[in-house]
Amino acid sequence: MSNPADARASRILEGPIARGVLAVAMPSVATMLLQTFNGFLDRFFVGDLGTAAMAAVSLTSTLLFTLLSAAMAISVGGSALIARFTGARTQGDAVAALRQSLLLSIWVGGAISAVVYLVRRPLLAAQGLTGPSLDAGEQYLAWAVAGLPFSFLVWTQAGAFRGLGDTVRPFYVTLGSNLVHAGLNYLLIPGNLGFPRLGIVGGAIALSASQVMAVVLQLWFLRATPLADGVDLRARPSREWMVRILRVGLPAGGQQILRTGSMLLFQNLLARQGGDVAVAALGVGLVAESIAFMPGFGYSIAASAFVGQNLGAGNPKRAAKAAWSATAQSMLVMTLAGLVFYAFAEPFARLFVHTPPGMEPAARALAERQVELVVLYLRIAAASEPFLALGIVLAGALQGAGETVSPTILVAVCSLAIRLPLGWILLATHGVPGAWWSMSISTIIQGVATLALFRGGRWAQAKV
Repeated sequence: MSNPADARASRILEGPIARGVLAVAMPSVATMLLQTFNGFLDRFFVGDLGTAAMAAVSLTSTLLFTLLSAAMAISVGGSALIARFTGARTQGDAVAALRQSLLLSIWVGGAISAVVYLVRRPLLAAQGLTGPSLDAGEQYLAWAVAGLPFSFLVWTQAGAFRGLGDTVRPFYVTLGSNLVHAGLNYLLIPGNLGFPRLGIVGGAIALSASQVMAVVLQLWFLRATPLADGVDLRARPSREWMVRILRVGLPAGGQQILRTGSMLLFQNLLARQGGDVAVAALGVGLVAESIAFMPGFGYSIAASAFVGQNLGAGNPKRAAKAAWSATAQSMLVMTLAGLVFYAFAEPFARLFVHTPPGMEPAARALAERQVELVVLYLRIAAASEPFLALGIVLAGALQGAGETVSPTILVAVCSLAIRLPLGWILLATHGVPGAWWSMSISTIIQGVATLALFRGGRWAQAKV
């Protein structure tokens, strides 16, 4: 009996395009929604610890995501190579690309983890955390950074599945790791079922443990794919292979650094002008909004696999048609999600910002202000959701082609030259809601610009 994952992957090179995109994208969308639910649980449990803890986790999570830009560089480079080699039926090269990507991720992830642990407090202080928020952030980062090397492996192995067009096995990986994360959050943050009440430290331990579980499951599933020999790391590192991986991947990692680095600067601006309540509101708003943009990332993975493999097979027309199909489907989903945000913004906000009976008046006032800011964020963001779909999915298509330089320049312009100055101006003139408008406007501009870049067609000649 054929494997359902392999059957979906076979639709990449032949058969109806729209149906094939849907078949490859749906498991990936489900995976992304699982990750979103996991983020919900994190914020739900941390929400009981107060505004300072919520601000600490929000900013620390962005910092960790910035550090994973190096993992993204390795993942995107390896994935683009694996997709091309899979489409061209040169499986030995695909195996070598995975093996060298894993070796690279182990070295880089371990080195970054050690450095961040040593400088964790000044690093967080430089981002605007002070007092209780800084103390909470330092505790969280000290334990979360232990899982960082495993996160590098998670991203690299996820890139291998993406290159194969296999979106089913990653769903089960995410399900298993999320169960570990949610279960340990429940046990360790509030101290349920006789476990110690570790608070924010419990959340960090749960996060690291979930990454270990994800690595174990990915290794298990990779052994059932054509890349099985790639997890054997006894081979010597190859300078030639690593240069190929990083030539494609480094610009993509640069994109991630620009996105998350600009977000750190944006949060710093919020912290200094809007306080912890504004930073906490942004964290909640982003988690809630991920209901929309996580499906966008699911379609982005499908677009990346279709483009990469069809270019490898010498069929750029099918690659382009698949990218447009994935974009259209994603825009429909994310537009509907934006309408839901607008209509149900306050219930979403109150899922994460708790005001239990007996709460101190000052704390209650802060919580209500946070709810107000989250509601405004979701309603303003709703208008930009279709444009966010354009940017996410077509960027995935470009990555699948190995075209990562031009999108990096585009991200730099939109994140640094537009969002930050506009945010500074609108924060000064309109308060925190002005910051939300600067995010939405820059998202719209980036979506339109990515559309123009893809329509230019240079990606079809990209070399990997």
